[in-house]
This record gives sequence, structure tokens and C-alpha cells, in this order.
Amino acid sequence: MNKLGFAVLGGSLLLGAATTEAADISGNVSLATDYVYRGYSQTNEQPTIQGGFDVAGESGLYGGVWASNVEFGDGVPLEVDIYVGYGGDLTDDVSFDIGFIHYDYPDQPSGTPDSNFEEIYGSLGYEGLTVGFAYSNDFYAETGTGTYLYVDYELSLPNDFGLAFHYGMTDVDDINWDYADYSIGLSKAVADLDVSLTWFDTDDNCMDLCDSRVVLGVSKSL
Repeated sequence: MNKLGFAVLGGSLLLGAATTEAADISGNVSLATDYVYRGYSQTNEQPTIQGGFDVAGESGLYGGVWASNVEFGDGVPLEVDIYVGYGGDLTDDVSFDIGFIHYDYPDQPSGTPDSNFEEIYGSLGYEGLTVGFAYSNDFYAETGTGTYLYVDYELSLPNDFGLAFHYGMTDVDDINWDYADYSIGLSKAVADLDVSLTWFDTDDNCMDLCDSRVVLGVSKSL
């Protein structure tokens, strides 16, 4: 069985277990002026539509699927993420989350490096602060071992505004690729919608796709 098969099987077992207890099923859909992943535009600086579904049990087990359009210049039009995990509270103030995610890019051109990859991830949260990591033994396009470390901080502002800060470090050993990404986002709930305006940037040397940009997003929980 391939790695995607393990991910799907694991998700099926997890979701099956969740149905034996009180399970929370939720969905989300969003529109944005760009899809930025770790500082890089995934849609060639074009708009994106995204959405997914999650199932979470009272035990802390959860699983879900999420999808987005992408544009890498090689004909791949879609990203589909499948994930399973476990999260909860260690104390009244400290929370945790651990899991596994498979990134799938259907209809890849033959003869090109495999874009699909997997990561294990984990994080600890304290009030508005989150510190986390992700690790892949074979990162995107078969580029070898990759790690991602990040720090997020969120706080509430007057009039129901939210402010979020992010700093992350990517390191892909086999191709000697390391850089930092950072962002500042302002958000507000408007009626049943969540509206955000986020500035992204990196310290990487690239051809436009990781340059400074501002992204407007509108999302809705289902």
C-alpha cells in the first residue's frame, strides 16, 4: 500500500472511531486573491478558491480533507490535502496538536519529479502563542528531508478585530534550501463571513513568487 493509501486508511479508521462518540462535522470555504504557502504563491499570484471538511471526536481525534486550485506552470491544477491528528489540552493554559498530512497533486505530468509528499506535524499553544514544526523525509518534488519551524501569535483588538503574527523557517537539506517567511494579518467577522487582509514576505531569493504581497481573503464556516 502506498503512503496515500495509509493516509486514507488511517483517516477512515479515525473517522470510524469518531462516529462511535459525539462527533463534530464542520466545513469551510474561502476565496482569496492569492494562495500563499510558507511565503510562496501557489497560484502564480492569481486568485484561489479553497474548501474542506473536518470530523472531530470528543476524544481529540480528528481528520479531514482540504483542496485548493494551484498553478505551478506544469499543468497541475489542484492540491488535495488529507490529514489525521490528535489534539487537546495539557493544562488549563497549554494545548497540543500532533498529526500526519498528505499533500496530493493529481494529474502530474509524466516524467517530472513526484510532487506528492507527506509531513508529520506538531504544536504547543499557550493563550495566543503557538510554536510548531513539520517534518518530511521526502519533501515536494523529491527534494529530500525538509523541516519547518514556526511561531504564531494572535490577539484580539477592539471592535472584534483580530491581529495575527507569523514567523517560519524552512530548511530542505538535500538541495541546501533554507529561508524565513513572515506575515501580519488583520481579520474581522462581518455578518457570517470572516474577512482578512494579510501581508506576506520572505528573505528568500526568488523570481517574484516569494516577494512581498498583500492578500485579501473571505471565508465562511459551514
